Amino acid sequence: MVTLTQLRDAALGGLDRAVAEWTDLAAALDGVVGRATTGVGGPLRASHWEGADADAAERGVAARGEQVMVAAQEARCVLTVLDTAAEQLRYAQHELRAGLEEAAAAGFTVFEDGRLVAADPTRGADAAMVSRRHELEQRLAVPVRTATEVDTRCAQTLARLHPTGTADWADTAADGACVMALAGLDLATIPKGDPVAAAKWWAGLNASERAMYLAGYPAVLGAMDGLPTEIRDRANRVALAETKVALLAELAAARAKRDAAGRTDDAKWRFRVTALKERLAAIEGLEATLRSGDDLYLMGFSAKDDGRAIVAIGNPDMAAHTAVYVPGTGAGLARIGSDVNRMRSLWLAARQESRGGGISTITWVGYDAPDTLVHAISTADADEAAPSFARFLRGVGVAQGISSNEHVTVIGHSYGSVVVGQAAHYSGGLFARDIVVAGSPGMHVTRAKDLGISPRHVWVGAADGDLVTDVGAGAHAPMSENDGVRRRVTPDAREFGANRFTSDGSRGHSEYWSTANPMSLNNQAAIVTGNYQDVRLEWGERP
Repeated sequence: MVTLTQLRDAALGGLDRAVAEWTDLAAALDGVVGRATTGVGGPLRASHWEGADADAAERGVAARGEQVMVAAQEARCVLTVLDTAAEQLRYAQHELRAGLEEAAAAGFTVFEDGRLVAADPTRGADAAMVSRRHELEQRLAVPVRTATEVDTRCAQTLARLHPTGTADWADTAADGACVMALAGLDLATIPKGDPVAAAKWWAGLNASERAMYLAGYPAVLGAMDGLPTEIRDRANRVALAETKVALLAELAAARAKRDAAGRTDDAKWRFRVTALKERLAAIEGLEATLRSGDDLYLMGFSAKDDGRAIVAIGNPDMAAHTAVYVPGTGAGLARIGSDVNRMRSLWLAARQESRGGGISTITWVGYDAPDTLVHAISTADADEAAPSFARFLRGVGVAQGISSNEHVTVIGHSYGSVVVGQAAHYSGGLFARDIVVAGSPGMHVTRAKDLGISPRHVWVGAADGDLVTDVGAGAHAPMSENDGVRRRVTPDAREFGANRFTSDGSRGHSEYWSTANPMSLNNQAAIVTGNYQDVRLEWGERP
């Protein structure tokens, strides 16, 4: 139990120093994770070492990195408890000292147990003094009682933050929820849906406050457009790990229920087990993709629907040129690796094309893409995705600290071009300098100028044998009349008014980023880096 004297004389600066030290520790541990990826994982990948030993080494590096991530998250939990204790004890101390000053001014002597005695014995029995004494004793008792409660709650919470010896993300998630309840951080105070407000809010937090929100709300921070990419990456990797362990627990429970059910009653549990296994396989695929390079940033993650992820190659906050790619039908966690590989090819080609400055290519699977071509006939998924995509693009610019769109290129493939077209009509339009579409079934406009930017900055690729531009036109290409002839206008048509770049060597719907036949790839690299004179055109007018 905290005494009046202890609270009055407490040197709370020690708690402040402890908060600062734990904040520094969490940051240092985050740095260790980064160095493990670049300093150990990078050379392992570069060595092209293969075989069972190589696989074991990769798993070992990943496991150690995960343990350090857990330690960093637990350190943030500890500093949250200490910061809460410092803040609440400081307030209680302030109230106590104010009460002591008031008691002294009223003519009372205060004892260590909180009793008050009139300094002038002749006034001790006075009715007014007796009433005043009771009032002040009660006032002094409140901060002492509060300090005792704070001390007990914080001590109990700290006691549960013990190391487990393994990367126990279930325990870490529970610890985060516990310390958030203790700290009383209100999720409602975090701005939502406005990248500018999000960036301003984050900039106004000190280091320990940022660490506290990372401890308690990693999934929320990871989804906040406008925050620094490194923060989103750190938060989303925690959210990914916590989601995976929760799904593993759910899978174990579903298996138990399946095994306990009778032969006629186990169907729903068999389906549930299969669905959970597929979701976990997709998450493990994302994890493998993130381990494939030391320059990858997880800017978004969700296990909802088919799974969503936003993966950047190169930090867009530092990039002179940024490309944001929206894949189409079938996109989701299960295919994220192939989509990121396409952007890896573009990233490498753009680095060759660039005259200077960093490059970032982002794979945006931030929406529930149609599962099949039948589902892709509808614009419903694109309509739902449009505001999220437009907001993400704005967030990229905010995090870069720019107020114009001169650094950003949007690339839409297949149904992804429908998303881009719908987002162009969302409030504020697209935060992009150039729009590139490949294999587009239509963008619900008949002219490039209707996308909100100069037609000179709209670029289209259509490979030989790509049937999507014809098959999908009936759903996404509006009818237009030219010289008395009515026809549906897809972006690759001359009358659309865009620049059509050559894609020689590419065939079908999926070779626009082929390195074996790189004409389309190299043209996109030139567009992304602003080297328009290097783009080979079938027709159009360069900027």
